[in-house]
Amino acid sequence: MDMGITRVEKNIFSQNTDEIASELVQSLSNSDNSILLFKVLALAVRNNAEFVRNLDESIFEDADIFREKYVTLLKHALSQAVDVPTGIHSGVPSIPSIEVVHSYTPKELSIFFGVSITTIFNWIDQGRFMGIQRAGSNKHNLIPDDTTYVYGSGKRTTIKEIVTMWKKEEAERQSTIEVSDLDYHTGQIALYEDKYKGEFERTLGTKLNLTPEEETDAQVWKHHLGRQRLGFKDTEK
Repeated sequence: MDMGITRVEKNIFSQNTDEIASELVQSLSNSDNSILLFKVLALAVRNNAEFVRNLDESIFEDADIFREKYVTLLKHALSQAVDVPTGIHSGVPSIPSIEVVHSYTPKELSIFFGVSITTIFNWIDQGRFMGIQRAGSNKHNLIPDDTTYVYGSGKRTTIKEIVTMWKKEEAERQSTIEVSDLDYHTGQIALYEDKYKGEFERTLGTKLNLTPEEETDAQVWKHHLGRQRLGFKDTEK
């Protein structure tokens, strides 16, 4: 009889991933078995090369970071285990590519959101990053990209979507590298003014209840306006 993972077992493991990772880090750390198990799993699980490339021995020095990496690894291992076909006696089954969950520091998130690190920590305290709590002293927060972010309006998105939007903007910026910063930001502002049929102060800047798209656009729009103001100051010097 072939052994497989049922839907119920998958849900139970998924719900208990944080607890399982904590148990592995805490109960096995004295004999270093937890670190050995982590290394064996990381190198043995399929479609895991990108995750492994971003690792080094320093993750074992901080229990919180180690636990976060364990959570990521266990989630990926579950996705691979669920996708293993059973009852196949001939041929090699095709293995779908599974995207690895990435984790980001508050400093990285401050860049993606265009806010200060203090604001990111305030959002953590306010529960804006669902399921994330502030790490203790001398410890570091790592926030997975599948974490749900709650806007001030109550609307939700994921860190992955925020990062994707930021990367898209950066790609557009690189593609117009020959254009001056001032011209670039002015051009981006013009796109938003055309989209919302007016200046920021008369459109999104006065609207109280924004949709997720509008709130995202408002943040990026304000970023371009700020950079434009700095550009004008530089040209005046």
